[in-house]
Amino acid sequence: MPPADLRLFGIRHHGPGSAASLRQALDEYQPDIVLLECPADGEAAVQTIIQHPDLRMPVALLLYNPKQYQQASFLPFATFSPETQVLRYCHEHGAHLRCMDLPAALRFALPDAVEDVPAGTSPPSPLSPVDARNKREGELDSSTSTGGEEHTAEIPAEGLIKEELELEDQLKASSPSLLGRGLGGEVPALRRDPISYLAELDGYADGERWWELRFEHSAGHADTFAVVLNMMTALREELAMPESPETLLREAFMRETLRNTLKQGYQRVAVVCGAWHAPVLQPDLLKREDKALLKGLKKVSIEATWIPWTYERLSYSSGYGAGVLSPAWYELLFTEPHTEVVTHWMVRAARLLRGQDLDASSAHAIEGVRLAETLAAVRGRALPGIEELQEAAVAILGGGYEEALSLVHRELVIGVCMGEVPAELPATPLQQDLAQQQRLTRLKPEAAARTLDLDLRKELDLGRSHLLHRLRLLDVPWGKPRRAQGKAGTFHELWDLQWQPDYALRVLDAGRWGNTILDAAVGRARQQATEAPDLETVSQLLEEALQADLGPAIAALVARLETLSAGTRDVTHLLAALPPLVNVLRYGNVRRTETAQVAQVVHHLVPRLCIGLPQACTGLDYDAARQLLPRIEGTHQAIRLLQEAAQEVDWYAALAIVLRNPASSGLLAGAAGRLLFDAQQLSSEAAGMALGLALTPAQPTAYATAWIEGFLSGSGQLLLHHRPLFDLLDQWLGELNEDSFREIVPLLRRAFTDFSEPERRQLLELAVQGGKPAAALTVTEDFDLERGQRVLPILRELLGF
Repeated sequence: MPPADLRLFGIRHHGPGSAASLRQALDEYQPDIVLLECPADGEAAVQTIIQHPDLRMPVALLLYNPKQYQQASFLPFATFSPETQVLRYCHEHGAHLRCMDLPAALRFALPDAVEDVPAGTSPPSPLSPVDARNKREGELDSSTSTGGEEHTAEIPAEGLIKEELELEDQLKASSPSLLGRGLGGEVPALRRDPISYLAELDGYADGERWWELRFEHSAGHADTFAVVLNMMTALREELAMPESPETLLREAFMRETLRNTLKQGYQRVAVVCGAWHAPVLQPDLLKREDKALLKGLKKVSIEATWIPWTYERLSYSSGYGAGVLSPAWYELLFTEPHTEVVTHWMVRAARLLRGQDLDASSAHAIEGVRLAETLAAVRGRALPGIEELQEAAVAILGGGYEEALSLVHRELVIGVCMGEVPAELPATPLQQDLAQQQRLTRLKPEAAARTLDLDLRKELDLGRSHLLHRLRLLDVPWGKPRRAQGKAGTFHELWDLQWQPDYALRVLDAGRWGNTILDAAVGRARQQATEAPDLETVSQLLEEALQADLGPAIAALVARLETLSAGTRDVTHLLAALPPLVNVLRYGNVRRTETAQVAQVVHHLVPRLCIGLPQACTGLDYDAARQLLPRIEGTHQAIRLLQEAAQEVDWYAALAIVLRNPASSGLLAGAAGRLLFDAQQLSSEAAGMALGLALTPAQPTAYATAWIEGFLSGSGQLLLHHRPLFDLLDQWLGELNEDSFREIVPLLRRAFTDFSEPERRQLLELAVQGGKPAAALTVTEDFDLERGQRVLPILRELLGF
C-alpha cells in the first residue's frame, strides 16, 4: 500500500481568510478524511447538525457533565469559521470527518493540577512550544485566537508568499537576538503573544494587527497554509518555552488519533487545526511518550447539544477567548467580494442612520467610501479595513462624533445576530417546556435588547410576567424589571429583554428542580426558603414567588416566614421584611392570587414592630442611624399602603415617641417629625415647637444638625411653604458664633443635598429677603447693602451653589 498523503492546514478560528483559503484548499486536495481540532466526544453531534435545513449560524456545540453543570464547554461555529467550512465540505463531498482533540470526558476529569501525572510520562516537546495566545486558540470554547484587532487590507497572493518566505529567512537569521530577548526579561510578553516577534521583524508593533493584514485577508489562496506551517515551525523552534500540561495532553491525543487514522488505510488525510499546533502533529513524533501520557486517564460522563449563539458573545469584547473584534464585518468580508465589501458596508451604515432619522444621504456614503480608500492608501494598504471604515464613517456620517455611530458599531461591527437550532434536536424536558412557554406567550429569544411593556390586566401579558419572574427564580435573567414611570400603578410592568446563549446551560442546570418551568421554580423557591437565614430574605422570596404565580410554594414560604418571625426580636429585620410583604398583598388583587395567609403574618408583625421601634432608635451614632432611616421610611410607606386605620394609629404613635424621646438619634427624631407632618399627624405649630426644641442652645450642635437633616430630608418644600419653620432655622443659624457656624456648615449641607435646583434658588432668595416676600421687602435708609452682601458667599456655600 502506498504511503498516505498527509496535509496540515493551520487556521485561525473564526478567521474569514482562513475559511476561504481552507475551502479552496480542500476542493483542490479532495481528501478522503478530515481530522478536525474539536473534542472527540462531539463528533456525533457535529456530523448531524450541518445537513439540517433549519440550522442558522451562529450556533455552539455545548458539551457538559450532566452531574456537574459547572463543567461545560461552548464551541461556537459561525458562517465564516474554518470549522464550518470543513463540515460543509465533508457533507457535500462525502468525505469522512473525525474530531481529534482531547475529549471533554477526559478534560473535565483532569485534576486541578495536571502536573500530578506520574513522573517520566510527560515528555518535553521537541520544539519547546510556548503557552501563548496563538497556541491556546485550539480550545474553541475558551481559547484566544491568533489575531485580535481588525485590519482588512488585502495582499495579493504572489506578494504574500514572497513576503512570508522572506520573513522565514529573516527569523532564522536573527535567531540569536530573538532568543536573547525571549529568555532575558521578555518572557511574560512572549508567553502572551509570540506572534508579536514576527510582527516586529515586519515593522509592526502589534502581532494581532499583523496577522490580520498578512493572512486573514488573503482569502482564497491555498498556498498560505504552507507558509503558515513553515513559520510556526521556525517560531516554535526558536522560542524555547515549556508547554502547559493540558496542551501536551491535547497534542498527544491528536497525534494518537492521526496515527490510528493512517493505520485504517486512508490515502488522502487532511488535518485542520489551530496554526500553533500544526508543527507538532506528525505521526512519527513521540509515539511511546504519547501512549504513556494518555494511559490511565479518568473519564466523566458527557452529553452534547446544540444551542443558538450570538455575534456579541463571539466578539472579543465579551471575554470569549477565540473571539474577534468585529463578527458582523467578518461575515460581510466572507460573503461579499473584496472589491465590493467597502461599498456594501458604507451603504448599510447610511441606511441604518436614515432609519434613525439622521442625515445620511447617498452623497455621504460616497464620500465615506472615498475617505476610507484614501486612509488605506496613506497607510499603504490595498483596501480599507474596518478601522478605516469606522474612521471615515465618524468623520462623514457622524460629523466627527463617535457617539452618533454607536448604532453602526453595534449593528455592522459587532452584529446583532442570533442563530437557530432545529427544534427536533434532543432536549431535556425543561428545555422543551421553556420552548413551549415561549411560543404560548409569543416571546422569542433574541440577541437584540428590547423593552417589553406589560399590562397585567391582559391574560397574555400576565402570562409573560409569570414566565419572566419564574425564570429569574431559576437564575435565568432573560428579563430585568425596571420601574414603570407614569404608568397605572401595579397594573404595569416594564422589562428589559435580551437572551444570552449561556442561559441554555442555566436551563439545563435548573432541570434538577423539575421538568417544567413552574415545577422547577416551585422547587427552587422551597429550597431557598429552607436555606433562608433571616426574615427579610424570606419576605423578598415570598414577593418573588407571588409575582411568579407559584401557588404550590406559597404555603411553605408562609410557614417559614411564621417560624422566623416568631423568633425575630431585631426590629431592623422586621422593618426590612414588612415592605415586601405589603407588596405581596398589593399584588394579590392584580395577579389574582390568594394572600390571606400573608395578611395574617403582616397583622402580627406590625404591632411587634411598633412596640420595638422607639427603643431601636436610641443609642445610635450617625452612621448607624443613617442605615436605619431608609428602612423606617420604607415601612412608613408600606403601612400607609395597607390602609388599615388601627395599624396606622399604632405606627404614628411609635413615631411620636421617637420624636419626643430625648435619647432618640437626632437624625431619626427629625425624620419621625417629617413623616408625621407629611401624614398630617403633626400640626404646623407642633412641628415648629419640635424644631425649636431641637435647636435650643442646650442641644449639642451635632444633634441639632442631624435633626434638621432628618426633618428636611428629600425636599425643601417645608421651608418654602411654612414660613415659621424657616424663621426658626434662620434665627438659630444667626445666633451661632462664628466657630460653631463654620463647624456645622459641612454637616448642614447634607440636609440640602437632595433639594432640587429651583428649591435651592428659592431658599436663597428667601434668605436674601430676610424671610419676607419680594413685594414686602423695602430698603430703609439705615440698610447697609455692602455689609449685607458679605453673608451671600456663606449662604451660597450653605445651599450648595
